[in-house]
Amino acid sequence: MSAPRGGLDRFALVILLALATAGGCGRGGTGDDGHGHGHAAAPGERRGPHGGRLFEAEGVRLELRIFEDGIPPELHAYLTDPDDRPLDLAGASLAVTLERFGGRRDSLRFRPATGYLQSLGTVEEPHSFQATLRLDHGGRRHTWTYEQVQGRVELRPEALAPGGIETAVAGPRELAVRIETPGEIRLNADRVVQVRPRFAGVIRELPHGLGARVHAGDVLAVVHSNESLADYEIPAPMAGTLVSRQAAVGQAVEPSTLLFTLADLSSVWADFPLYPQFATRVRTGQPVRIRGQGSDSLVADSRVRYVGPLLEQDTRISYGRALLANASGRWTPGLYVTAAITLEFARVGVAVPEAAIVRTARGTAVFRAEGTRFELQPVETGRSDGEWTEIVSGLEAGARYVRTGAFLLKAELGKSEATHDH
Repeated sequence: MSAPRGGLDRFALVILLALATAGGCGRGGTGDDGHGHGHAAAPGERRGPHGGRLFEAEGVRLELRIFEDGIPPELHAYLTDPDDRPLDLAGASLAVTLERFGGRRDSLRFRPATGYLQSLGTVEEPHSFQATLRLDHGGRRHTWTYEQVQGRVELRPEALAPGGIETAVAGPRELAVRIETPGEIRLNADRVVQVRPRFAGVIRELPHGLGARVHAGDVLAVVHSNESLADYEIPAPMAGTLVSRQAAVGQAVEPSTLLFTLADLSSVWADFPLYPQFATRVRTGQPVRIRGQGSDSLVADSRVRYVGPLLEQDTRISYGRALLANASGRWTPGLYVTAAITLEFARVGVAVPEAAIVRTARGTAVFRAEGTRFELQPVETGRSDGEWTEIVSGLEAGARYVRTGAFLLKAELGKSEATHDH
């Protein structure tokens, strides 16, 4: 029996990804980048006494490592002569250029510190780049280059579509700043009527049972009057549903006796609590999205119709309310819901869809994209409206990123700790 076509496509894609990953990650940079973690050095690569990469030219040795012990990552450079004796740092000038994925470039200058040269800027994540070192010392200039790669996948063009991998350009967006609170569907009290008899008597007939839908004017009960000794009808004052029935045939009733509660369920209320930290920020007219708990398909957009003016003395909670159209009858009174209230709209410099964000052991990240190559980029996220999330740092406007299919790329990288080339 042959496998489904979709399964074969996905199997073929995984094979393509695996081959691409095996051939693309770690080129020229599988060794320790100086963070202090014990990956073996690449063939021909030398290490210094501080665990960093060792470069050597006539009369000088330079050891370069990334140091981040409780501080933002920075570069430390140690200068010695061929016999490992420290050289005078005052006359040394070092510059390091980091050519990054997507054509970005970082330039770092250095200043003398105690026993080493310290970079004036930090080394941003990811620590994946081609580095060029230029050292001026003793009237000579020395230049070295090296490359280290982490969190990178390269695909064949035919693998993109089957994996659902799509890219987009990062840019500004208006986000809805929302709060969420639990709530409950209730009867629309403006469309509820309590039905009582006009005169004392005995109930003779009850044509409709509990839950029946009736039209305005339909007979709800026939009562034999104690005064006129004649029967009279009690009509429905409006169209609706009998949501309660207290009457029974043969029951003696008075004008104060409640017979039925008739409700028009074509609209309902969604009531939700407002806790003190939010009560002053919620106002009538604000957009609110109501979602049935446990049902992604039961969703409706409305506006805040009412906000309680006072906090209850015991609970310190106020209440808000939204009106929902319910012609389909999907919103059943008593149903628990979640209300997402839009407090304001904020313009942010960079935002990406939620599907673009992946979670790793080191935090949130997105995949940068360049043709058929992709690299995991740690990012700091900010505000979110549940669909789009603000990127505070790590991804600049104009950068191309993976909009959909990021989860598949993450799976190919394996555990995030293994992809971080320390």
